[in-house]
Amino acid sequence: MNDHSKIDPEVENPKAAWGDLFRDGRGIYSALIIMGVCLHALQILVIAIVMPTVVADIGGADYYTWAALLYTIGSIIGAACVGPLWAFLGVRRGYGASGFAFMIGTIGCALAPDMLSLNISRGVQGISSGLVVGGGMALVSGLFEEGLRKRLLAAYQGVWMIAQLMGPFIGGMFAQYGWWRGSFWSMVPIILVFSVIAVKFLPNKLTNDTPEKKKQFPLFRLLILSSGVFCVALAGIVDTDLVQILLIAGAIFIIWIAFRLDAVAENRIYPSQALSIFSPVGTALWIMLLVGSVHTTVPLLLPLLLQVVHGVDPIYVGLVSLVISGGWTLGTFAVSGWSGRKEVIALWLGPLIMLSSLSIIVTIAQLPMLATLTIAAFFMGFGVGIHNVHLLARTMASAVKGEERITASAMPSIRSLGTAFGAATAGLLTNLAGLGTGTRPEEVGPAVTLSYSFSLIPLTAAVLMMFWFLRISAGKSKSQS
Repeated sequence: MNDHSKIDPEVENPKAAWGDLFRDGRGIYSALIIMGVCLHALQILVIAIVMPTVVADIGGADYYTWAALLYTIGSIIGAACVGPLWAFLGVRRGYGASGFAFMIGTIGCALAPDMLSLNISRGVQGISSGLVVGGGMALVSGLFEEGLRKRLLAAYQGVWMIAQLMGPFIGGMFAQYGWWRGSFWSMVPIILVFSVIAVKFLPNKLTNDTPEKKKQFPLFRLLILSSGVFCVALAGIVDTDLVQILLIAGAIFIIWIAFRLDAVAENRIYPSQALSIFSPVGTALWIMLLVGSVHTTVPLLLPLLLQVVHGVDPIYVGLVSLVISGGWTLGTFAVSGWSGRKEVIALWLGPLIMLSSLSIIVTIAQLPMLATLTIAAFFMGFGVGIHNVHLLARTMASAVKGEERITASAMPSIRSLGTAFGAATAGLLTNLAGLGTGTRPEEVGPAVTLSYSFSLIPLTAAVLMMFWFLRISAGKSKSQS
């Protein structure tokens, strides 16, 4: 591990200035990383708005949800492929190829004559966007020192917030004029510029790269991982309780096999001890998985709760969703310059704020306390924001020497995996609570409350793991000093 990556919780490092992201030749790298997350986020958010227009044009209503499903599956797998792909092609060509693949998938969506072609192209988009986002994290780890990493990760979240505002507007604009294909065509020139910049300006090796021989691409393990991810994603859209239970159980087992095989492989797709609670990186990845699952459940079911139980207008529902994301963004920017003891406080406090906020939401979910519910939702996002930026940076700094790249790219993959499990579990619990196709307050309220109550379990585990993470990551730092 490089000296600049060592963590000393007692020392407050000099605060990096925002302008430093664009000095000393770093500007092109910062812009590239920010462009990558913007493209990824827009392709997630636009599709939901244009899909009704898509179905009206090319049919395939039975596969309405698959465009989003396959993109999600692909992005998880794509992020896991960053290490092997870059080991084979190098940083410059690997990241550039990811961008060009993203462009091909986007063109495929724009030209799709039917739903099958669209879904195949969305799968290609998903894999390549995972490579772009996972690769972006690897660039953050390899091209920026710790203080600047936090600033760039904060900018990363800010861009996501902007994309969340722009996505529905862009999708709605093209849907309004009946030209849904334009939502994809409009992205093609931007993706082309992104890809050309990657090929022209990125180095072929990062500062934390270690010499390694080209190894066989881990296709078998990726296929196993893909099968597990597909099972959990499918569990989120089926309606039968028993099938959902079997799919979730099967997904856990298959993904566990994939991680076990990866642990003994020479060309790993995830870092060693990826899910070990005795490793700082493993513990951090567990926290990301658990927080990702919970943070998905709340905004996923909140629109249903607000509209049916509280009788609010759809525009207010959208506003509350933005409140959660706004809390995350505000929290991220508020603490991005913290280090030393302040960083420890942010890591310690974030999950606790989330747990307190979710407890309030569970308590008042069915009560006429809309303002309090909105404030609790804001602090739910705020809790994620103040700890997430430091958790990502500290995980990068805790990476085993030679595993910096796969550690960084594993983080978006693991978080997205948590998102998939969260959506599947929420669907299962609401079905078990008798929601089904129910639209009455007495059906929706208890079902959503049950799902939120269950989320207190993984969130409590995340709180306890954060305390453990702070202890072992600090201990590792002192042993390396």
